[in-house]
Amino acid sequence: MIKILAIGDVIGRPGRHALSQGLAHFREQYQPDFVVVNGENIAGGFGITKKIFEDLIGNLAIDCVTMGNHWMDKKDIHEFKDHPKIVLPANMSNVDEPAKGVRLLETKSGVRVAVMNLLGKVFMKGENSSPFDMADKMLDLVPSYCKVRLLDIHAEATSEKQGMAQHFAGRLSAVYGTHSHVPTADERILKNHTGFVTDIGMTGPYDSVIGIDAVAAVRRMRTGEKKNFEPAKNDLWFYGILFEISEETGACHGVHRLRLPVKDS
Repeated sequence: MIKILAIGDVIGRPGRHALSQGLAHFREQYQPDFVVVNGENIAGGFGITKKIFEDLIGNLAIDCVTMGNHWMDKKDIHEFKDHPKIVLPANMSNVDEPAKGVRLLETKSGVRVAVMNLLGKVFMKGENSSPFDMADKMLDLVPSYCKVRLLDIHAEATSEKQGMAQHFAGRLSAVYGTHSHVPTADERILKNHTGFVTDIGMTGPYDSVIGIDAVAAVRRMRTGEKKNFEPAKNDLWFYGILFEISEETGACHGVHRLRLPVKDS
């Protein structure tokens, strides 16, 4: 049995602080074999930079970084978008091939892990293809000997995330939602095989509107003002999900919500 820690959307500098503190805490407590982080909001709330990515996989020893609709918001993404530890949403119109949406990686003990990333269509901008159809294509890229298979479905609608989980129940080890930045309390195992939670929630400032400074967010809602958003700074929390998965069958045997308050940086 291996332990996989999946961490929800990390929001800007405050989220990176919460990530480092929470990761150290839960590594000591659970000793996960593999850690995957959603990094599409990790640089100022929008996108990811090369420096931050290198810090994640270097200093924090993150095994894999998944993305989402903001994956292109920082220009230097093109310098490292083909790195084997970054996974792009394969069905997004600006991702040119399915192979960039699935990565085959290994734990330190040599267990193969496939990580996939898809974008929802419901309430999401852009002419993106069906995540259901694309996931089938991506599964074809995963060799049969790789039993541990994860999917980060970055989507707005809870129904679409749950639909993806039901569609792939029994074929994937874990399906988990990101993007809404709101943690859900519905962790479960589908068909005695696939661990699932509708949304992990964000790692970052909860005294906010989904991570963004509340005053600015409410002002835009009321007036339509288009000033740039900044991440909030207070009430930091780490949110993650710990999946316990058989490396022999790929079946998930445990799904545990993890959360931790973190002192503001």
